[in-house]
Amino acid sequence: MLKKIQIFLLILISINLFAQKQKDRASLEREKKQNLQKIAQTKKILSQTQKEKQNTLGEIKALNSQIENHESKISLAKEDIDLIKTEMVEIEKAKNDLFKQLKSLQKDYAETIYRESKNSKKLSKLGFLFSSGSINELFLRYKYLEQYSESRKQQLGQITKIGEMLKHRQRTLLDKKIAQQNLILEIKEENKNLVVLKEKQTQAVNQLIEKESDLKAELEKSKVALNSLNNMIANAITKDKKERKTNTETNSARSEKAAEIKERERKMLEARKAKSEKTLPTEPEAEVESPKSTRSFKNFAASKSHLRWPVDGFISDRFGIKPHPVLKGLKVNNNGIDIQTSPNAPVKAVFEGVVLDISQIPGLNNVVAVQHGDYYTVYANLETVNVRINQEVGASQTLGKAAYKDGSPEINFQIWHNFDKLNPEPWLGSK
Repeated sequence: MLKKIQIFLLILISINLFAQKQKDRASLEREKKQNLQKIAQTKKILSQTQKEKQNTLGEIKALNSQIENHESKISLAKEDIDLIKTEMVEIEKAKNDLFKQLKSLQKDYAETIYRESKNSKKLSKLGFLFSSGSINELFLRYKYLEQYSESRKQQLGQITKIGEMLKHRQRTLLDKKIAQQNLILEIKEENKNLVVLKEKQTQAVNQLIEKESDLKAELEKSKVALNSLNNMIANAITKDKKERKTNTETNSARSEKAAEIKERERKMLEARKAKSEKTLPTEPEAEVESPKSTRSFKNFAASKSHLRWPVDGFISDRFGIKPHPVLKGLKVNNNGIDIQTSPNAPVKAVFEGVVLDISQIPGLNNVVAVQHGDYYTVYANLETVNVRINQEVGASQTLGKAAYKDGSPEINFQIWHNFDKLNPEPWLGSK
């Protein structure tokens, strides 16, 4: 019985270890798949950018993103190798434990067969049964033989099961070794790709450095455009909050008026009951204007890390202050993220809301701001706009079409909470 428990625990531990590693493996494979999708998408957009046959800031940003993606691919491949090493150690240990258990079971089974063989020479099963002193003893001996036979079957079943598990572990170990060798080759190939990309990056940067004065002029224009965008959003939010405050006060006044009318009606009814013999004139009921329905969109905050992407593409410039991609010593600030995309790509609302403002800003084309309660999303650099102010929009509804910026189709996407600018990247879900 103790040996059966040991076998059961061995199998259970082996299965649990395998299941836990499968979770780690699934997570890593998911990351690798997403990384490959990023590489494919960036490559597609980069090839479109390079058709212009002219180095642009957009191309450099795309190259930077592609280099980052390939470095991530190498890093994930190394993680995979480390995980395979851990899996191989555990599979080897499980295989050795199973082998020991198999040898032990085979030994026990052989001893059982040997004892049975010796006993069979002395007394057959029928002789063992019919040598019983009573019917009761005969029945007990029969049950004993039945249990003994069942025990042998179980022993044989355990030997077969552990033998199959052992073979499976051996095959898995061989597969892991092959996968490890393939990953080593993949890393070597990716390092070659990385060298090529960095050479292209250096060449593009050097060509743009020759146009330093033009880049600085563009940078100043970009700062002016971003300041205008910042002011536009802040003013729109201020106006929205004033309107909502006024509506709240108006609704409160309406509620007070309605309460006064109800109280007056109550007193009139009481007066009628007290003086039932008299007919009191009825006053006309005052009309109470029903408040305009508003939507709060309270679920926006709960959608963090699950928002839809505003446009299909990749992040070409991240949130916050960072060095200029070409001009040394200069820094640029982004209140949101830039997303490079394909030509004529539709730009869509990330969440249901109300169009708060639509403006045109030199350097950023059309800008659409959408209100979601106390949260606001901003979509800048749209070539065309498909919505109007105060229009309710659903999640994934098209707001317009992406315009070109720095030689590539690109939008700037921002999220504000009241007047605080948030990093949009953690809010976006996986594609």
